[in-house]
Amino acid sequence: LAGRTALINALGKEDGLKAWGAIQGFLHLIVGWPAYLLIGATGGPARGMTNHYYANPLTTPDQPKKELFPGNWKEKVYKSDIGIAAVLGIVAAWTACNGVGQMMALYGGPLIVVNAWLVAYTWLQHTDVDVPHFGEDDHNFVRGALHTIDRPYDKLDPWGAIDFLHHKIGTTHVAHHFDSTIPHYKAQAATDAIKEKFPELYLYDPTPIPEALWRVCKGCTAVEKRGDRWVWKNDGLEEQLEI
Repeated sequence: LAGRTALINALGKEDGLKAWGAIQGFLHLIVGWPAYLLIGATGGPARGMTNHYYANPLTTPDQPKKELFPGNWKEKVYKSDIGIAAVLGIVAAWTACNGVGQMMALYGGPLIVVNAWLVAYTWLQHTDVDVPHFGEDDHNFVRGALHTIDRPYDKLDPWGAIDFLHHKIGTTHVAHHFDSTIPHYKAQAATDAIKEKFPELYLYDPTPIPEALWRVCKGCTAVEKRGDRWVWKNDGLEEQLEI
């Protein structure tokens, strides 16, 4: 929050918020996925600092029984490392033979795009400027499920390819949090049932995806406790964020 405040003080409310949004977008979409895999960035303290290639926590978890890779999962992590090492070796040999440019054009660049898309999708499923967080004492399963967000991708993709290729994981995500065993071909029916049963609680945001992502980049920085929930701290920025 201090960084955003400093930019606003230096550049003014509108330009400072835009600069902060650009930084947040870069950190989340480009740096975010590798940072999550390497140090568990944004994963919270319950499992400690984690690395997806080393099975034991890097720091002591707040809740040791919720270790990210418990029991025989550790062996699976190290087995997967063999495959990762093989791929890295192939990429290194490819780069040595054909140059960085070709490798980035055919592998590195597309990988960055896929990672950014994965983060954007997940970020928007769980985050918006008016969606609160809850502490351990106030959170429960249903409350958590009803604070995820369904978003239509039709304005970004009027042909429906995104929903088809992703089995509507962005437009039926609330149902996934109610029951993650629902198959994708039943997700729309489950979503319709949730909308009918909880019309005032079901969260659906028709904002076009690029606009929604830009709003989240600018406005979802730090939370403060208000009552039984934690809300995004955006006092005085409501007009810029369309809250």
